[in-house]
Amino acid sequence: MVNMFISYCQKDEVYADNIDLYFKDKDIVLHRDIRDISSWKSIREYMQSIRDMDYAILIITDNYLKSFNCMYEILEVMKERNFQDKIFPAVVEKSIYNSPGRIKYITHWQEEFKKLKVEMNKIDDVINAGSIIDDLKRTQNITFNIDEFLGKIADMNNPSVQDINESIENKLREKGLLNDEKECKLIKEKDVDIFSKLDIPKMFLDSEPTDLEKNKFMANSFSKINIMLGELCEQLENESGSIQVKIDRVDSRTMMYEFYRNGSQVRALKLFLGNPFGGKEYSISISCEQFSRGNNNSFNGIFSPKVEKGQLMLHSILSISGQKTMPVEEAVKEIWISHIKPYIER
Repeated sequence: MVNMFISYCQKDEVYADNIDLYFKDKDIVLHRDIRDISSWKSIREYMQSIRDMDYAILIITDNYLKSFNCMYEILEVMKERNFQDKIFPAVVEKSIYNSPGRIKYITHWQEEFKKLKVEMNKIDDVINAGSIIDDLKRTQNITFNIDEFLGKIADMNNPSVQDINESIENKLREKGLLNDEKECKLIKEKDVDIFSKLDIPKMFLDSEPTDLEKNKFMANSFSKINIMLGELCEQLENESGSIQVKIDRVDSRTMMYEFYRNGSQVRALKLFLGNPFGGKEYSISISCEQFSRGNNNSFNGIFSPKVEKGQLMLHSILSISGQKTMPVEEAVKEIWISHIKPYIER
């Protein structure tokens, strides 16, 4: 088993959820705060455990680079010799690839250090501020090391966030840490093929995907859609001086996108995973409201699972161009063009 630590800011948990789901049934143990820190346990001890892992996945966002806890985990990783050999960066904040972008985070931590120092000086007896002094030292340490860290990350040939799961899996296979799936399947069939021993036909094994397989596919698709929509929104904000996007993860199955032009809301979009009409299969539903969060009773679009040519795909039920089946990337394109683009361009 390969032990991997997911280092991320909780505001960006959609990325961690996607990685979590992908590696769920593989020979990898993913260590994540929501599972590994039980009630009243030390958060700092958990963060220090990152050094004990085989690898660490770093979900590098703006929130991540401004988080004290996330940067503390980075300081722990950097204690390892050649630490870049045991990290898999998933770079969402692409500004770090240029000097002005990296300078922004260096100056951020310089300011954080100054502010904490000013606040600490308000304490009459510094002896009574042991933990504050420790935080001050760690903040200063972040200030000293963040340039080196960002420089190392910027120099790595990092795959896109959409491809991070497959890239990690391929790298682990190259190192011989994961068995080839086809090989595992052959070994399993050879060892436990009781159907052949009893001369029972196995044609039914290649039939319609199970409810569990369909729901896993829909949950994974939901995560991927939100990751790509998040990247589109980020690029939109960077390229437009008037459009701002507020993304809110309501819960693990509901994402809210609010679009503003010069501070005035022009569109609200809600995506939620579930089975709104009952039944066993999950669907991904879209609800659009002009100025409010609305509820889950108004549907502007629905994607359900459908098998086409032996492969699970997304089936758009309420598409403007009629019902059709598509991969995740095309579903994101349809959501953007049909439910977002016309309203932010008015």
